[in-house]
Amino acid sequence: ITLKKLLKAHILLFIILNCCLPLFSKDNNEIKSWKILQKAEQSFDTNYFADSIKYCNDAISARKKECEYSIEVLEKALKPYDVRKVGDFVPDVIKVLKERQEYKALEIINENIYYKGLDFFDQSITKLIQYIKTKSEYPEAYFLIAKIYEVEGEYNLALNYLDKVYEHSHLLEIPSMLNDVLYKKAEIGKYLNDIPIQEKSLLLIAEKASYKDETLKNALIRTSRSIKENNSSKIFSLYRIDSIFALDAYYELSKIKYNFKQFKDAYLFNLYAVLISFTHINSILQDRDSDYEYTTLENFFYQISKYDDILEWCNSKNFWKGLCDIYDLGLLNGFRRFPIDLITVLSKNCPDKYWKSVALEKLATQKS
Repeated sequence: ITLKKLLKAHILLFIILNCCLPLFSKDNNEIKSWKILQKAEQSFDTNYFADSIKYCNDAISARKKECEYSIEVLEKALKPYDVRKVGDFVPDVIKVLKERQEYKALEIINENIYYKGLDFFDQSITKLIQYIKTKSEYPEAYFLIAKIYEVEGEYNLALNYLDKVYEHSHLLEIPSMLNDVLYKKAEIGKYLNDIPIQEKSLLLIAEKASYKDETLKNALIRTSRSIKENNSSKIFSLYRIDSIFALDAYYELSKIKYNFKQFKDAYLFNLYAVLISFTHINSILQDRDSDYEYTTLENFFYQISKYDDILEWCNSKNFWKGLCDIYDLGLLNGFRRFPIDLITVLSKNCPDKYWKSVALEKLATQKS
């Protein structure tokens, strides 16, 4: 998720609100914080970093003023007895505010509902106001400042601003932007060779994508250790992880754990990454062919071979390498049947010639 997508959402909201509530008063003539942030983004894209920093700080100041203005408008609109007597339920409050033509208050309420939904506030006008009071922080602006400092080589300052984004991440209008923040922090940690920062940031992503599920973790180890036949197809029949946003995090964590000779964790992180890729590819195949259903790994590879874009994705996202690493890391953990079955299928059926040859070489080494 980029800041550009966020700004497009703001523009869409602006159009909706102006179409639905054309009688809004324009008492607050300050330039909107999101418009200033848009200027900051444009300056960043054209490498005018000093201008971008200035606009970011202006956007932060504007956000604080907007919050103060919003609270003032709402408190004034909610003060009359006719409004207070309907209670705290947002739909009831909206109804009476429409009757009283309190358009500025309605705009503020609708904007917050648009981004967060009524359930976020438990449909309570009190909680909505409490939320607005916390919105004086502007995590999207902090994120852009962090990226500017990173480009300028001021990595500690960049990390400080990324920490501010994380601290106020509940205010992100697009919650999934937090993944971008954590990946950026991990990237800087890796560049600085600060493994704790890199690992902690990646773990926060992984924990949102099933890694805290001990039942799944134990099941994967148990199936990997099994000596039953056809494990190579069975494990992909049993398990799915639909968390494509965490794919890169899992692969990076596997490398970290391998370098520290923590082979069990390295194996699991890599297996999670492969299962994420498998789930993603399998879903695409189902979308393209309504008759398709996963049966065996051999057939799965055959289906992939029909689509050049999927083959390209598999290479760019390390799917084939991940499958080969299951073999190497599996043997390091004392697993045999599943890794050997998997590398055998890969050596015969992998649609990528290079990785097919890698699998053949590994299998030949195993037999010798």
